[in-house]
Amino acid sequence: MTSVKKGIDGKSNAIGEILTTDLKISSAVRNKFGIMRQSSATNKLAMMKTAVHAQADSEDILEVENGNLKVTLENFSTLGNGLKTTTHRLVDAIMLRATESGLKERVVYLSIEEYMNMCGLKNLREMRKQVNAELRTLENMHITFNKSSNREQSFDDIKICENTDIKNNYIIFTFSNEFFRVMKSMPVMPYPMKLFNINNKRNPNSYYFLKKLAEHKKMNYFKKNSDTISVKTLLECTPELPTYDEVISGDRAIARRIIEPFERDLNELEDVLKWEYCHSNGTPLTDDEIDNFNYHIFYNLMLRIKWIDYPELQKKTKSKKKVGV
Repeated sequence: MTSVKKGIDGKSNAIGEILTTDLKISSAVRNKFGIMRQSSATNKLAMMKTAVHAQADSEDILEVENGNLKVTLENFSTLGNGLKTTTHRLVDAIMLRATESGLKERVVYLSIEEYMNMCGLKNLREMRKQVNAELRTLENMHITFNKSSNREQSFDDIKICENTDIKNNYIIFTFSNEFFRVMKSMPVMPYPMKLFNINNKRNPNSYYFLKKLAEHKKMNYFKKNSDTISVKTLLECTPELPTYDEVISGDRAIARRIIEPFERDLNELEDVLKWEYCHSNGTPLTDDEIDNFNYHIFYNLMLRIKWIDYPELQKKTKSKKKVGV
């Protein structure tokens, strides 16, 4: 009996086929992982958040940067808080649906009901209001990326979407020609569906942690370090935690403002992964380190990650070329 492929919500039928990639996913658990086109540019974008007191220039344009990625937001005064976690969550849902449909069309249709189910939300009016606000932000966004390797593509001042709309409770999202062309060249990544139903108010760092851990796992799947990552890397990936210097210059509550929320928001991911501290050589903390735990010990540690039901990836076999006689 032929199995029916499931959609990105784990319930509806998929549309089309997943595009051929350098990796074949042989045993994805569909209710825990989807499949999404991604690149270092989109991963950097997903770690960005507009500062609360960000000021646009005289033409109402705000520019923010994350390494070799620059984001330009036009008409910033009309965009509420600009880029935030819910913006990235909506982009994820749209890119999941686009990947799933085989990137045959630039126009993506996603029902608000399905999106609400993915996010575990029930208030239709509030969801429509939120999605409208995020779509306005995306319509006014341009991105510039300077590639750091030959496996990527640089692009200059392109828009992600050409236009957007909500009709009959469907989100209608049209990718721009430029971004759609770039997206076709992006590899796929197993996408933890947990990212959709994190309570961003209670656990503001969890989305950024899980997105970074998923990126790290995919990039290093066939390497020894696929399940270890530094505390420093995770601290740098979230815009929600203050820096050490910021805390020291204020109330100096390092444990309460950095270490405790860091651990709390990692623990929120317990249904998709387990974690523990270790050193770079894999050894556990000593009793003395545990008894005298402080920021300087914490900052230099690694995390050992154990994923629950992570999809098995297989390298695509390359056919040998026949040599003429």
